[in-house]
Amino acid sequence: MSRPFPLKPALTLPLLVGLACLAVMIFGDRLSGYDHRAIDLSARLVAPLSHGHLIGTDELGRDVLARLLNGLRWSVGAAFCATLIAFCIGTSFGLVAAHRGAALGAALKLLTTFTQSFPSFVMAVTVIALLGDSGFWAVTLTLGLVTWPVFSRVVYAEARSLFQREYVQAAEMTGMSVMRLYARHVLPALVPTLSVLVVFHFAEMIVAEGALSFLGIGAPLGAATWGAMLSEGRAFMLEAPWLTLGPAFAMVIIIVSAHSLGKQLRDAAR
Repeated sequence: MSRPFPLKPALTLPLLVGLACLAVMIFGDRLSGYDHRAIDLSARLVAPLSHGHLIGTDELGRDVLARLLNGLRWSVGAAFCATLIAFCIGTSFGLVAAHRGAALGAALKLLTTFTQSFPSFVMAVTVIALLGDSGFWAVTLTLGLVTWPVFSRVVYAEARSLFQREYVQAAEMTGMSVMRLYARHVLPALVPTLSVLVVFHFAEMIVAEGALSFLGIGAPLGAATWGAMLSEGRAFMLEAPWLTLGPAFAMVIIIVSAHSLGKQLRDAAR
């Protein structure tokens, strides 16, 4: 009788965090028992583990746990969508440039060099400020559009050698369509590298979204995001430290889990 595949200890944290995020995405406020928008001034700055509030309340009497759970939906969702946008744009540009020759490769190199000449976070702040709009899709689109060169450079570098291999050239000579060629012979070979890059990029987007919300240019005013909670809790760090410790700890757990998963994927790809 075969033994079950042992779960590596390093994968335990990412797995548990992933399942917890999935549960929050599905059930939301029902896990805390409170509405994250409900204001109760009579329960202002209640300490954790008292009056039915597991992590206490904020300066308006709102349940911190409910706001943390709602903030996870925003922060993790924004980071995921921004990573997906950057992945799709960068991978598409990288594949086409690697396949179609030196001219497109030079153009891609020039475009990515220009884009990466400015820090991505500064570019994101500038774009959102120029648009004069804040919201989920404004943040995710901006972060995705300013970080796609990371994927295009990696895909271009690795796909160039793939298109020179005999089995890929033979498949192309048989008249196989471009999309089928990419899907069957090129992208599967890039999966190990791209999976590592996606996980690490996701962790960076968590930090970027939190920083934008902290500055007040990401989420709309009053939205329960981790960055906004950190910003609002600064004035009460001595009186109510749980207002900043809660979102900070949540961000650290997500980022550490993503990096742990990325390292495991990187080691497995070697």
